[in-house]
Amino acid sequence: MINPFTVANTIKEIQQDVLRPLYVMYPGKENADYDRLLAETGRAIASHQGFIEEMSRSSLVAFIFKIIKLFGGADQLTEEDFNRFTSYVNDGGLAAMVKMLLSEDREKTFVDELAGLDVAIRRNAAPMLAKSRDLHRDFITGFFQETYGSLKNTPQKLRDNFTRSDAFIHRLSLLAGKC
Repeated sequence: MINPFTVANTIKEIQQDVLRPLYVMYPGKENADYDRLLAETGRAIASHQGFIEEMSRSSLVAFIFKIIKLFGGADQLTEEDFNRFTSYVNDGGLAAMVKMLLSEDREKTFVDELAGLDVAIRRNAAPMLAKSRDLHRDFITGFFQETYGSLKNTPQKLRDNFTRSDAFIHRLSLLAGKC
C-alpha cells in the first residue's frame, strides 16, 4: 500500500535513480557507451517497477491528479494522458519497456514485446510515447537548468545523451504506430 506521507520522497528517489545513468555527470562518464547507459536506466526502472506499478493502480494517485488539475497544475498532462499512461503500466507496458532497455536489439525487442500486448495497448503505445517524448524534453531541460544553471553549462556528454534519447523515443513512437 502506498504511504501518502512518504510518497513524495520515494518518487524523488526514483527520479534520481532513473536520471543518474544518462543525465548526471560522474567520473568516467565522458567515455561511457550510450547503450550501456540505457541498460543502466532499465535496471534503475526495474528496481522500482513494483512501486511504479502500484502507483499506477492506486486510486489515491488518480485522486491527487484530479486535484492538481482542478487547481491548474500539470498543464501538459491531460486526464486522457494520465489514463493512457496508467493503462500502459498496468497492462504490462512498463515490464515490456524494462525488457527492451535491457536487451541488445532494443527496436526488435520493442516490436516483439508490443506484439505480445493486447491490441488496445498497442494502439495506445504510439500516442503515449509521443506524449512521453514531449514530457521528457520538458523535464530533462528543466533538470539541466536546475542542476547546471543552463543548457549551455550542461556537460556536452549529457546533452548528447538527451539528443539520442529524444531520437530513440521518437523512433519507438514511429515503430509503435506501425504495429
